[in-house]
Amino acid sequence: MMHEIERLVRRLDADGSGEAEDAQAELIRLGRETDVIAPLLRALPTLNGFGQLCAIEILQELGDARAGQPLIELLTSEHDTVREWSAHALAQLRVIDAVPALRRAFQACKDRGDPPDWSAPGSIRFALTELGARHPVVPSLTASLRFTTAYGHEAWPSERLIHVLDDLAAHDQVTLDFQLWRVEHDGGMYGTEVRWEDADLDYSQPWAMLVQQAHSRAAIAATRAALGANVVATIDWIDRSDL
Repeated sequence: MMHEIERLVRRLDADGSGEAEDAQAELIRLGRETDVIAPLLRALPTLNGFGQLCAIEILQELGDARAGQPLIELLTSEHDTVREWSAHALAQLRVIDAVPALRRAFQACKDRGDPPDWSAPGSIRFALTELGARHPVVPSLTASLRFTTAYGHEAWPSERLIHVLDDLAAHDQVTLDFQLWRVEHDGGMYGTEVRWEDADLDYSQPWAMLVQQAHSRAAIAATRAALGANVVATIDWIDRSDL
């Protein structure tokens, strides 16, 4: 069995993504019955970027505590997506010991000049928040309208989206993004289109001007969107301390 597991781990490095994904699925299946984590962790540093992403998903799915330190080490990967997925996995697995490394990774994003709305900084902010090391500013109106979806995500009624965006801006918060989700009768959530202006946020301008630009950009997108009682919004925003 160990020989077969090691063969599957090597296939995570396959040239074709389909072969790697097949190996990932088989390792997850086997991992529910036997130990695939030890050989996977031994190989993790040597896998290519896509192979490491497959490995991260295996570690998340199997939820093994041994994944903590190897995932922490991936926070310094040269690949943005590997850093992003590692941070998210550390949050999901509740690896509290990862907080110092996550803080260093977040500072590295700032030092590189990564825009806050890129995926990797966003994932690291999420992980720090989930692990209790970051405390977003949540104004009173925004807090009063917040609820948790069946999937565990914080969300807001889309019909009150404009009010929430106004509330965030009034409390000096920069709205980076929002997404809309149509909720079906069975509880399933499906993303709906949001049309944003092409102009990117200018993070070099004074904070007050950035707040205004972000609010205007988000408000315009909200007025173009299809809102309704069966549509909810998830919102990503930052405080001055995040920049």
